Amino acid sequence: MVKKFFTSLLDHFESYICQVLLVFFVVILFVQIVLRAINMSLSWTEEIARYAFLWFILFGACYATRLACLNRVTMQFAKFPKWVTSASLLLSDFVWFCFCLAMAWYGYKAYMDLVEFPYSTPALDWDLSRIYLVFPISFLLMAIRIIQVNVIKYVLKEELVDPEQEALKESQKTLIAHEGGE
Repeated sequence: MVKKFFTSLLDHFESYICQVLLVFFVVILFVQIVLRAINMSLSWTEEIARYAFLWFILFGACYATRLACLNRVTMQFAKFPKWVTSASLLLSDFVWFCFCLAMAWYGYKAYMDLVEFPYSTPALDWDLSRIYLVFPISFLLMAIRIIQVNVIKYVLKEELVDPEQEALKESQKTLIAHEGGE
């Protein structure tokens, strides 16, 4: 039971972070809009919403990587044998993996530069290095998720389910059931 909980937590880690960040920045922006309507504005809300949105985007990309549902152009492989498609996708994942490692490395270097030469954010007066820490963390996590997805596909031979296709099938079933009941 505990093992299943931790496995689920690690498997959906980015999803939980994204949910919290999405609620956070929507609430902050809503508060800002309401306060502007009554001529009371807070200077820090836009800045914190911007940083929350940045973190949301990067962790969302990590989660999409885990689900193997980032957009890809694969139409060019339709007429090729399956092994060519698999090899090409594996090669492109390797290039993507190398890109993620490079981004994590350069993100870490940018973070270290900001630690050495501190800079504060304008409205919140936060150390900007803490904000930039998302770059090495998210790209390293994305590289790990690329490996995880490829192990699931090619080593464990499990079929990854596209969440959009599953939602579409579920909608079609509901529509058919609804039409049949009328």
